[in-house]
Amino acid sequence: MPDARGKTVGRGPKDQKGFTLIELLVVVGIIVVLAAVVVPQVARFSDRGDQGASGAEWDAIQGAIETLMSDQGLTTVTAGAAAAFITDSLDFDAGAGVQDLANYMRDVTTSYCYTWNATGQLLTQVEATGNPAVCP
Repeated sequence: MPDARGKTVGRGPKDQKGFTLIELLVVVGIIVVLAAVVVPQVARFSDRGDQGASGAEWDAIQGAIETLMSDQGLTTVTAGAAAAFITDSLDFDAGAGVQDLANYMRDVTTSYCYTWNATGQLLTQVEATGNPAVCP
């Protein structure tokens, strides 16, 4: 509504567009609150994924050891520790010479080291250290 001088009374000229400082602060506050809720949830899901991946890897390696022992007709193997990169260098003495477990794995690289007992049962899974990764 124009006043006596012909100027618009209120927020300003009708063709002026934009947001007020209060509106911008409200939007920023909402984004901050949403981020505070979402970021911890994403981190939690990521941790659960890592745990699932290490469990699946454990199962795959145990299956490969059992298959190797079955193929070779072995009931015992030399207990030991595995290399950090399974497909590259995981060998263990299976009684009839060194056997390569990589032939029983499909595209598996890992950042874990494993130990097993004489019956081929996996005992421990420990994260490898260093770069390149080495078993402790």
